[in-house]
Amino acid sequence: MSIVTRKKKVTIFFLFWLVLFVVIWSKMLVREPNGLYAGWVNIWGDWAAHLSYATSFGYGENLPPEMPLLIGAKFSYPFFADLVSGGLMRLGVDMVLAMLVPSLVLSMLLVAGLMFVGEKIVGSLKGGMVTTLLFLFNGGLGFWWWFRDIKEFGLLEVMKALPREYTHLEKLANIEWINIISSQVVPQRGFLMGFPIAVFIYWLLWKGFESKRESRKLLVAGLLTSTLPLIHAHSFVLVSWVAFWLVLMEVIKTKKITIQQVKKWIGFGVPVIILGIPQVLFFYGGSLGSEGFIRWQPGWMAEGNVLWFWIKNFGGSLILAIIGMKVAKSKLRKFSLPFWGMFLIANLWIFQPWEWDNSKVLTHWYLMACVLGAVTVTSGLKSKQILVKVLVSVGLVLSIWSGFLDTIRLTQYQNLRLRFFDNKELVLAEWVKKNTRRDSRFLTADNHDHWVPVLTGRKIVLGFKGWLWTYGLDYSIQEQAVGKMFEGGDQAKEWMRKYEVDYVVVGRLERERKINEEFFEDNFELVYELGGTKIFQVRNLEY
Repeated sequence: MSIVTRKKKVTIFFLFWLVLFVVIWSKMLVREPNGLYAGWVNIWGDWAAHLSYATSFGYGENLPPEMPLLIGAKFSYPFFADLVSGGLMRLGVDMVLAMLVPSLVLSMLLVAGLMFVGEKIVGSLKGGMVTTLLFLFNGGLGFWWWFRDIKEFGLLEVMKALPREYTHLEKLANIEWINIISSQVVPQRGFLMGFPIAVFIYWLLWKGFESKRESRKLLVAGLLTSTLPLIHAHSFVLVSWVAFWLVLMEVIKTKKITIQQVKKWIGFGVPVIILGIPQVLFFYGGSLGSEGFIRWQPGWMAEGNVLWFWIKNFGGSLILAIIGMKVAKSKLRKFSLPFWGMFLIANLWIFQPWEWDNSKVLTHWYLMACVLGAVTVTSGLKSKQILVKVLVSVGLVLSIWSGFLDTIRLTQYQNLRLRFFDNKELVLAEWVKKNTRRDSRFLTADNHDHWVPVLTGRKIVLGFKGWLWTYGLDYSIQEQAVGKMFEGGDQAKEWMRKYEVDYVVVGRLERERKINEEFFEDNFELVYELGGTKIFQVRNLEY
């Protein structure tokens, strides 16, 4: 392939992804005349947390970092991506742009990483492209229901407003392996920053595995890995898992530990042990032992036959990967073994309270499955047999069909948008930012989309318990305290004194929790009111 031809192919491929991600991200957080809207349910859900964390750095006072949604708790969630957006807000960048622009840049870095690693390991540009397509358009057999929808409603009507997620047919077909763009790239900012780093680390490990002269690359891999605990903790654990097994396989091959092996791998291990593990212990040590974090659950989320569950969820990509294990060269087969180990353990144990979060483990396995799948496709396309070429081409199309449909669905903003905050809440947030100290503490309801933490960055006594539960944080004391404070009386004052509450919000969400509004009116100063929402300043409680 000539350099000019290669450049054209790479340019066209990257332009495709750039246009796609520009369209997607431009629709994820939108200001409209009647409020702020999310363009996707997972943005409305997950980004309420990410905005709370980012604004705590940008508009609040959260250094050294603490969990802004649970007074007194460590920040046991990878927050670095939100720290970056918060830093942009501090510099005066609009909140929406501070969230969206880094997301777009990181999306393209992910594409570049997948393309690079796929090409280097598979050995061809086509291999890099196929790896990227398989990974980002992942999906199982959900496209079958697309055909059924077309039969019922017609192709034009279905494509104008895709009626469902074809990679997430939980009740209909037990399909749980949701498209990576819609389930992780878009809503999970830690993944979006951490996974491109992990992809590059895997390439460095690939270069170092069974090599005698790659000590510097392994040192770089170790240093990069040591940055992951505060960016994407899952990637830190899984990259370390792969490195450990690669070392073990080298030792088994030589039947002894050689000085050369020690020198080579110590560059990776020292930064991980000295820099990485202390971060894990400090920020996550208290939550890792929480009840429900690790439990036996064979089959992951399968209902019934596990083999059929895998086929439905992973579809053609699983078959391509298995064939790739046969077609690939010896080094790649051996290098992929730790990744297949991830697949096995993720199908035997659950590693977080919410069982779907095992997908974060499976995603790392799936990266290698895509590389192996690319080996199958590129090898098949070189075959002189037309049938083989047709089969691998059909396998590729079927592997990405469902994921492609779900990605296109993300661009259909008018059909999917959800209002995040109305104009009243936006005005309330502006008042709080302008008239309260950055380190002020608020008592509010614990709804996931409460405007105080999301828009102002002020810390609250207790935020959304669903997130805190998945982080392994014990919020029982704060939950009891909020209940007592909402009831009013002397106990309320004692708890408010304990948690150094500066302001209390009494609005629609608080009234749904039966707050004693008269107690706050009688005891504290009403400093702002808008549209039925009242903000009381807590005074005369000696802290």
